[in-house]
Amino acid sequence: MDGRPDGGAGIDEAVETGIYRLSGSFLFVLDGWGTRRIYLDANGSKSLVYDPEARTAAATAALAISDPREYESRFRRDLYDALLVAQDGWFPAGLTAHRGLERLTCNHYLDLDRWTQARHWPRGPVEPAPDEAAVLRLIADEVERAIEALAGDGEVHVALTAGHETRLLAACCRDRLNDVRFITVNAPGSGLDTTRARELSRRFGLAHAFLPYSEANEEEKRAWQRRVSHCLTGSNLTMHPSLRPLDGKIFVGGLGGEIGRGFLWLNAEENTPVDAASIVSRLKFPPNAELTAAVEKWLSPLKHLDSLLLLDLAYMELRMGSWAFAQSYALPRHREFNPLVSRRIYAAMLSTPPAWRRGNALIVHAIALRWPELLVLPINRYGGWRDRLAMARRIVSEPRRALRKLRQLGAARNLREKDKPDGIAS
Repeated sequence: MDGRPDGGAGIDEAVETGIYRLSGSFLFVLDGWGTRRIYLDANGSKSLVYDPEARTAAATAALAISDPREYESRFRRDLYDALLVAQDGWFPAGLTAHRGLERLTCNHYLDLDRWTQARHWPRGPVEPAPDEAAVLRLIADEVERAIEALAGDGEVHVALTAGHETRLLAACCRDRLNDVRFITVNAPGSGLDTTRARELSRRFGLAHAFLPYSEANEEEKRAWQRRVSHCLTGSNLTMHPSLRPLDGKIFVGGLGGEIGRGFLWLNAEENTPVDAASIVSRLKFPPNAELTAAVEKWLSPLKHLDSLLLLDLAYMELRMGSWAFAQSYALPRHREFNPLVSRRIYAAMLSTPPAWRRGNALIVHAIALRWPELLVLPINRYGGWRDRLAMARRIVSEPRRALRKLRQLGAARNLREKDKPDGIAS
């Protein structure tokens, strides 16, 4: 970064143009211009916790609280249980599982003089894209450049599932198929992912391998929980040894693409009222006064933004940053890179019309731009009778979740038809 910025806003602008032009996982420590701050990357994929009273910051709670007895005594069992962490919950909005410890939220910096965090992006509405086709090219170009750079640094393994983001990764690997290998974990309940990965690799000549499922023992589970600061559980707690064959190798994942798919938009439009309680509900947490207060504090500087942007930021910061990337250090020898986590890509996604993000149109069009034939095989469904059978099984085993999914699909379809711009096909 060149020159001397003028005041606080000037520092933010200098960091934005000088640092956030980079993609990848990073922490940026600023010690200059009379300012000491820590910035995270575009989604906080290198997570940070800090203790304002002790004036310390660390990657994990276990490093910030090195005394095992103190680690245990400061553990928030009450909040852990209230947020249903043992049943796939997590700690959003700066909360952690330990008293006096806070998590730095992405798009905020940590002021190392005041030991408080403050938002630096976005400061206002995201300007609409004048050319949606240029947005698609930007996303695809950024991902392709990242994969090209990674391929020059070692053996690259790319996730392949039935989902949207990994299909986009495959499309962006089209010109580098000799440099990458696709992988799928053969986990229990992953029949759709394994079926579609096998079909894609055979039809399009992808070098592909299945990783055998391996379940963590109790010692491995305890170590994993400490590395995630006891802030979440979920399937990765039990299945993480399945990724051991990738130790020391580059793994490319699809995290971040959800920002372009309106994940929290169910029954929402740009003028739908959004408050802390409704965000807590959309994140599927039970009502909790401490959580609602934390979300209200997060929401307060953003109330001038439209509701869809608010919900996208909630997903980015309160879900992705607080859940997905609280796992940043869970696998110490794992070299994971998510090329969709990029300020340029996120800003581009958020600049597109709502209809491009409802119903996954943005990601689908980006795939079509680079490798349209990949869309011959359906995304996140088998196609035909197997989908009906899978839904019937889901209704029997998880009726509430299945009905909620059906309502989401119906609402998304109705809104997509309502605000579909010219040139967008369902």
